[in-house]
Amino acid sequence: MGKFHPPAFIEPFSLFWWQCMLLVTLVIVVIVRLPFYFKKLQHKNYNIFLAGFFMLSFIFENYYNYKNGYWNLQQNLPVHLCSISYFMCIALLLNYKQWLAECVYYWGLAGGIHSLLTPEFTVGMEGYNFYAYFIDHGGMLLVITYMIVHLNFVPRPKSWLWVLGYTQLVAIGVGIVNYSVGANYMYLAHKPEVSNPFVIGEWPYYILILEAVAFVHFWIFYLPFAKKNKQAIKA
Repeated sequence: MGKFHPPAFIEPFSLFWWQCMLLVTLVIVVIVRLPFYFKKLQHKNYNIFLAGFFMLSFIFENYYNYKNGYWNLQQNLPVHLCSISYFMCIALLLNYKQWLAECVYYWGLAGGIHSLLTPEFTVGMEGYNFYAYFIDHGGMLLVITYMIVHLNFVPRPKSWLWVLGYTQLVAIGVGIVNYSVGANYMYLAHKPEVSNPFVIGEWPYYILILEAVAFVHFWIFYLPFAKKNKQAIKA
């Protein structure tokens, strides 16, 4: 069993935070725009390249922590919702499915945005863990942008409600994992240490508030496509 690594944080809206956010945004824009300028970057091959890069990054991140004696069941299992979304991004790039894209859209958008707004490095930010954090969370936003721009993704009506329902099932499974190994994945056992305006109260009340927040977030995320879906139904 590896050593427990204390979490680390970046102060939101600090100079270093702004530098990180600008760099992540620039990388996303460049990678998404490249196929427009290089016609040889066919979507299928480009998808495989991106999926391979994300998979290699995950493997190297875990190897890095194992080699340095920090890999443990309480911190390194890929069962945070962001980790689950990350693997869904890889699967989506290799084999596009509508239901998979919808899960990635709602979970990845909520997790990616809040993880970058209030960064909490649960396994520390030394070495590759620092870069992996931004690859993991920025990568979800990259895939979401990519599938909207290049894969014609449009969430179906009421998809936000279905994904909210899937979230409850995932939470039950993750809760069982937490109980089995004494972990805090998806922050179901106790609230995160990072300061987030949506994390209000103590256990279990902050979870109920986060449920309401997820409901509002998913609905807002669907709104940009609502008009397009209505026009498609009328047509």
